[in-house]
Amino acid sequence: MTDAGPLLDAVYDDVAERSPLSGAAIDRVTVGDRLLLVEVESGGDGDGGGGRAAGAAHRPPGDPGDEPSSEPALDVAAWATGSTDASDPLRRAVGVATLNALSAPLVDWATGDPFEALSADVSAIATVGLFGPAFRKFGPVDVRVIERRPVEPPSVPEGVSVSVFGPDEAGEAIDGADVVFVTGSTLLYGGTERYLAAATDAGVPDVVLVGATASFVPEPAFEAGATMLAGARVTDAAAVRRGALVGECATDLHDAGMEKVYVTGEGEAGSALDLG
Repeated sequence: MTDAGPLLDAVYDDVAERSPLSGAAIDRVTVGDRLLLVEVESGGDGDGGGGRAAGAAHRPPGDPGDEPSSEPALDVAAWATGSTDASDPLRRAVGVATLNALSAPLVDWATGDPFEALSADVSAIATVGLFGPAFRKFGPVDVRVIERRPVEPPSVPEGVSVSVFGPDEAGEAIDGADVVFVTGSTLLYGGTERYLAAATDAGVPDVVLVGATASFVPEPAFEAGATMLAGARVTDAAAVRRGALVGECATDLHDAGMEKVYVTGEGEAGSALDLG
């Protein structure tokens, strides 16, 4: 069972109040094997006028059942919050993707990939989630992976060392890290706030909530302890839809319908990341 935390509740409240698409309806939901996409559309009856947007999220296991269509987008976005049963990660993922779609007009994203921006003097990073493809971008660094299930460390370049920790060992993995990357998938399976708080308590200067699932208004993430939100902007919904249906994930679709983006908080950040 997942633990619907206050972060997503705050995201919901923000988009319900501010998004010009708050009166939109669900136009289409695409559930692939690894990625899901929610497209929303407003006919222009609300105060914000008409418009379309799309949001993506990691696709957890489960039976998608009947996909919502023409339902108020805010009703479906509420599936991500603590006001509904959060025991179904797939249902929650549809809610989060809807929040991402409703957030699209509100976020001033910059283009960039924090995994490619590690400063040369970074010696240790911790990741909540196994970001295997990203590890091939690293120079010599100690990578501590926190995973909820046992995993085999991926093949990595020479000089990169990888060790794996369980969730109950998160404090040990995070201690002394220059930067912590927390996968947005924790928003579906639980633990996001716990890991962000652990990184804050350990004094880690750069704490990144990362992944297509974490592509919403950033202020709630900053309040929970993140210093950067690094998500994915849908640039071509039709291309993402096609990719999802043939089993591609968000990483496969970067520069092919999705774009890696980020936004930083106003507080003091560390020097572990250099995004220009």
